[in-house]
Amino acid sequence: MTASFKELEQAGWTAKADAYDAHFAAITRQAIGPVLDTLSEIAGHRVLDVCCGTGDLATAALARGASVIGIDFAATMVEIARRKVRGASFACGDAEALPFSDGAFDAAVCAFGIWHLAEPDRAVFEAARVLRPGGTYTFTTWLPPQQGWDMFDLLIAAVEAHGSMDVDLPPAPPPFRFADASEARRALAVCGFDEVDVRTATALWTGTSGEQVLDMIYKAIVRAPMLIEAQPLRAREPIRNDIRDGAERLRRDGKIVMRWPYLMASARRAKGHP
Repeated sequence: MTASFKELEQAGWTAKADAYDAHFAAITRQAIGPVLDTLSEIAGHRVLDVCCGTGDLATAALARGASVIGIDFAATMVEIARRKVRGASFACGDAEALPFSDGAFDAAVCAFGIWHLAEPDRAVFEAARVLRPGGTYTFTTWLPPQQGWDMFDLLIAAVEAHGSMDVDLPPAPPPFRFADASEARRALAVCGFDEVDVRTATALWTGTSGEQVLDMIYKAIVRAPMLIEAQPLRAREPIRNDIRDGAERLRRDGKIVMRWPYLMASARRAKGHP
């Protein structure tokens, strides 16, 4: 039986937790400060870190005086977070069915996790449910290709030059749906949030070679290597070569610099919402 999108995402991140921490977390860490700034003063507040990964956001929230619980569907991510972060609690769990009571938290965050969920609307609803009225929820998600991207644009151009974007992968939710500001606002409102604020920013990845870019793609990302490996055998190495060569064209002052643009949406749980 073919694995589902959710099963492949969970298996992929379970297998790549160590590589994620080494190769990719330097990108997502750049959003931690902006995310926590949307929560205002969190000292003494209960914060839920949904899709917590290896615990970097939890570390920063603790430093601001919060009481933090992190949850992630990848057991290996949770194991790393427990080793790295003293003072926070971490558990394996499903963002679409949070194992917490109604109103248990003052704030909740989901940093780049919505991208990996089979039912993201359910996850937003669950975040609203476990927040107290007036509690803040913030998520980040990647912007679509051709909106200030480097890596995605390189990947898509290489695949389209030698293969096809239309390959036999499990059905998945539209990956950039929540990166549309109007759709993010609508989804948050439907789930009981108001005072929605949406903004965009760009993180940067810096490396030394095109080969290092390929290492990041294969070792620390789940869906992109699946797309490459689903191509005909004859197309795979030309795709990889195009990515290497394209990355080299981004070299500036001896370093390859790649832009990773993202959307950040924050909102408050409406006080009158059930």
